[in-house]
Amino acid sequence: MPPSSQDLAEISSHIRYEIEMAFIIPKHNPKDGHIRESVFLSMLIHARILLHFFESADRRQDDVLCSDFGFPTRAVNLAPEHRKRFNKDMMHLTYSRLRHTSETKPWPLQDIMQPLLLRSLEFIEFVISHPPTHMKAEELYQWKLLMKTFNKE
Repeated sequence: MPPSSQDLAEISSHIRYEIEMAFIIPKHNPKDGHIRESVFLSMLIHARILLHFFESADRRQDDVLCSDFGFPTRAVNLAPEHRKRFNKDMMHLTYSRLRHTSETKPWPLQDIMQPLLLRSLEFIEFVISHPPTHMKAEELYQWKLLMKTFNKE
């Protein structure tokens, strides 16, 4: 069963949260390797959620899909090796991790996050110009603030 316009209005803050958590880096001590790893892992987990949101055309159980909002589903322009990392190295402890050397082990954040950010910005613009029917004015304002945040960076 497709979501109602009320469902779309209510879930929109959760989608905004995923975008914020993926792309807004909190202040932290970059010299502390554990903290730096925690920040980047958090970003990548939220990025992985967004990747599914933007690319999935088939709903499993109660998945939220970008197409629920009338926003077209399409693949994010990720290199195959980065997509494989999302699928094999994140949230799974696999022997595939052994393929990495000390040079290839660090996550190529810029290469992964930039295409996803571009897709997220398209979605933010779409929500602002086509808000769900029952979206509260305060929530729409938060989406506009989010766009301003990215326009400053």
